[in-house]
Amino acid sequence: MKKLLLCALLLQALPALAGRPLGTDDAGTVGDRQCQLEGWHEKGKDSRGWVVSPACGVGEFELGLEASTTKLPESQRESAQSLALKWGPAALKAGPVSFGAKLWSGRARVSPAGEDEWKGYRPVEHGGMLIASWEATDSVAVHANLGVFRDRVEKKDGRVANLAATWDATERVMLFAELQNQERAGTTQATGLRVWAIPDRLGIDFTASRVAGVKDSRVYTIGFGWYGIFGQ
Repeated sequence: MKKLLLCALLLQALPALAGRPLGTDDAGTVGDRQCQLEGWHEKGKDSRGWVVSPACGVGEFELGLEASTTKLPESQRESAQSLALKWGPAALKAGPVSFGAKLWSGRARVSPAGEDEWKGYRPVEHGGMLIASWEATDSVAVHANLGVFRDRVEKKDGRVANLAATWDATERVMLFAELQNQERAGTTQATGLRVWAIPDRLGIDFTASRVAGVKDSRVYTIGFGWYGIFGQ
């Protein structure tokens, strides 16, 4: 039972592999020869941690890395790393709807390790998904993700489905709500906002989320997104 609980924590603690402040991916990429840096601090009832996520674009592709460290119950610390490749061609569009795709792979470790736990980094998940983004109006957008993943700990396949809506309330404030479902990890419900300290360059994010039907699962985050760095 303890090992199964640990596996569940690891899968849920893997980085979201999507641009802040959303956990749901949009069909766009950072841009050719452009880079960005995102990071955030998250706090739950029994856990707290940090995530850092740089990404750079090459042509129609975006290569992203996310690394996290999370303090778990019983004085354990979980470290996770994920690598993602996203494809978002400008030509793959139908009216106001854009399309893309993403592949990812993640590994994790727990320290200090117990007798039935891991002593080093271990692959925990890989998968892929299709992405669609609909620009409903000048200020409202909807993003949907649908994909599959392989749980390499339990050696089982699963499905992932995400849905998010954003609203640019003002030139400097964006509000959002989303649902993220990963098989065997439940459905995460999230709301939040981004405040642009420097329009389209530096954003500050605040989010609140919880796993539906799971008591004391609420998580709060504060983070940032810095865009257009090291680019042309």
